[in-house]
Amino acid sequence: MFSDLSTCGRRELLIVNSEFRIPVPIKKGLGIATFYDGGNIFNSIGLRGQYTNTFGIGLRYATPVGPIRFDVGHNLNAPPGVKSTQFFVTLGQAF
Repeated sequence: MFSDLSTCGRRELLIVNSEFRIPVPIKKGLGIATFYDGGNIFNSIGLRGQYTNTFGIGLRYATPVGPIRFDVGHNLNAPPGVKSTQFFVTLGQAF
């Protein structure tokens, strides 16, 4: 995905992801998760206020082809033009 950062005018990449999953005993394969995502691409080494922080919560349901994930995340310092709160539905592992 970021194989050539120079094509977007950036030279440095920093990504931090963390997820904490908790099983829910209501149904087998069901769980909730809290997560943190941070990072950005940078012109040069040094964060200089460009680092973004997103916290969120989600539901996970295990299926034979991978988990179905329903997430809502809130970016604490979203760049201009980007919504601070976003919803995602995905199939598969986050990382």
